[in-house]
Order: sequence, then structure tokens, then C-alpha cells
Amino acid sequence: MEPDTRRAYYGYQEAIISIVVNFVLFVFKLLVGIYINSIALITDGVHSLSDVATSFVVLFGFKSAEKPPDKEHPFGHGRSEDIVSLVIAVLLIVVAVEFLITSAERFLTPEEVKGSIFFFVLVILTILIKEGLAQYAAHLSHKIDSHALLAEAWHHRSDALSSVAVAFGVLAAKYDIYAVDSLAGIGVSAIIMYVGYGIAKSAVSSLLGEAPSEAFVEEIMRLAQQEGVTSVHDVYVHDYRTKKVISLNIKVKPMGLEEAHDIADSVEKKIAEKWRASVVVHIDGVTVDESVKEEISKIVEAHAEVISCHAIDIGEKIDFHVLVDKTMTLSKAHELAHHLEDDISEKFEKDVVIHVEPCIEACEECSQECQKRNSHQ
Repeated sequence: MEPDTRRAYYGYQEAIISIVVNFVLFVFKLLVGIYINSIALITDGVHSLSDVATSFVVLFGFKSAEKPPDKEHPFGHGRSEDIVSLVIAVLLIVVAVEFLITSAERFLTPEEVKGSIFFFVLVILTILIKEGLAQYAAHLSHKIDSHALLAEAWHHRSDALSSVAVAFGVLAAKYDIYAVDSLAGIGVSAIIMYVGYGIAKSAVSSLLGEAPSEAFVEEIMRLAQQEGVTSVHDVYVHDYRTKKVISLNIKVKPMGLEEAHDIADSVEKKIAEKWRASVVVHIDGVTVDESVKEEISKIVEAHAEVISCHAIDIGEKIDFHVLVDKTMTLSKAHELAHHLEDDISEKFEKDVVIHVEPCIEACEECSQECQKRNSHQ
């Protein structure tokens, strides 16, 4: 199964199971809550209904993340999952605030709640079901590294934790202690708000582009360390959920540009195979030795029209000067420059900038070594 298909499969699977189970729990809690007049249980029921809504949001998020890269989104739509997490967080906080107000009002004006051991046991069963959903969502989130499913897991767990307070509120009502029900409602609201805040904080951090973990960076550096590499630095990771973009700089021992390029290719391949990533390795220019310049000079001076090649600079581009006879026409000079650019850029895979200069025949003042100068001496 392809990685994108696998992510969508697990996302859809969790969301559909969550929708069915939470809708059943919502109906159950609502009916029982109305029957025994428990504001905490009714609140908890609506919390389960919010889980149904957020599961539909999760479905939408995974569907959106499946879209292939396009012109506006060259690295895909994987961060749709983070947007889903943020929406879930906002829904959680809104629900929590509404029921915090309702529970506080009930605390100030207590009402009778029909508590019993039977209803207490039923609420405990709903807690076990919700924790099972939480464990399942968390398991899938680790399998596909999904923030959205992890947010779903905490949403389920917040429902389970809140139901603990509800259960004891129902039990206390059996002994005519009705304030516990209201306090349980307040506690449930506080838990939901706290979970919502945590999910929102994580989603926003991811959308802003959070730094990778130290362990992740260390693993990249370990993979980049191979024969010829002396150091690795400036590691950057951009996580788009369905794809990672990784860039890093390496220094290598003195060697030719072609050999250094082969090492960069090898490092890129190893890291890309480890993670589903697009990898770019930059080689520091100071690692290129004089043999590369000599190789460029040989290529250039192999052309009969060239008197000499000098001032070779190798960085992001290869830049050098070419000395030719002053009688060469401009079109011929352009043709020579283009020909040299093609030869050198193809060999070293870098952009090439060539400055063609005419020889002024002031051989006694010329610093270049060439046949024309030697013939004048």
C-alpha cells in the first residue's frame, strides 16, 4: 500500500468507527441524563456528540491531504491534518465554555438528580468504551505519524476522563448530594478546555513550522557521515505531513568537484530512503581543491582560440576569465563562451559565467603565460 493511501485508509477507518460509537454514546448519555436529571451526564453526552462532529472533520482532513501536489501547493496538502486539529481544538473549547456556564448555574441553584448504582455502572462502561477508542486512535496516529489522529485520541480520552467525574456525580446523587453533579460538570468543562488548548497549541506550532526533534536531526547527521565527509551542519527540516523537505550542508576533505558531487548524491539518497523526503545537500565551496581549477583550465585551453584562462572562482557558480585574440569578432566570442559554458556546466553540474577578454598585445606588461607572449620575448 502506498504511503498516502495508507494514511488515508487508517484515517478513514478511525473516523468512521468513532462516528458510529460516539453517536450511540451521545444518544445513550442524553436519554439517561434527561431521565435522571443530570446536567453533568447531559454535558458529557454533548461532548460525545462533538466527537462525532470532529470525526467528520478528520474525514475531511484526510480527504484533503490525499490531494496531489499542485502549482499553489508543490509539497502537497498534508498540513490539512494540522488545520483539522486546530478546528477540533476550537470546537472543544467552545463546548467547554458553554457547559461551564450551565454547570455553574446548576451549582448555584441545585436540582434533584436520580442517582443509582445501576446508572453509575452504565457510565463506567461508557468510560471503558471511550478509553478503548482513545487507545485505538493513538495507536494509528503513531503508525502514520498523524497529529490529527493524536488530537482525536485526546478528544476521546478527555471524554473518558470527564465521564469519571460524571460517574461519581451520579453515585453521590444516590445519597442526595446533588452539588457533586454540578461540580463534576464544572470539572468536565475544565478538562475539555485544557485538552483543547493543548491541541490548538500543537497544531499552531506545526503550521508555523516547528523545529524537528534533536533525535531526528541527529539521525540525519548520522546518515550523512560517510567516507570523505568531515562535518555536517545547518540541518533544516520542513514537515508537510505527507512529505518532508530536508536540506543540510556538508564539508568534505579536499577532492575534485565531481567526486564531491557523488558524495552529495549518496547522502541525499540515503536520507530520502529513510524518510519519505525531498533532500538537498549543499557542499561548502572551501572543500574544492586546486585540481578542479586545473581541470577547468585544461578544458578551456584545449580550444585553439583561447590564449589563456585565469581568475577561476568556484562557488555557487563557476566564474572565470578567458583571454582571446583581440581580432576575434563578437559573434565568435559569444559562440566560444556558449560552447565552453555547455562543456563545463555539463561536467560539473553548475552554472557557468565566462568573461571573454581581448589580448591587448602588450606582452611585456602581460601577466599571462601564453605562446604569443613567449614569441615576443
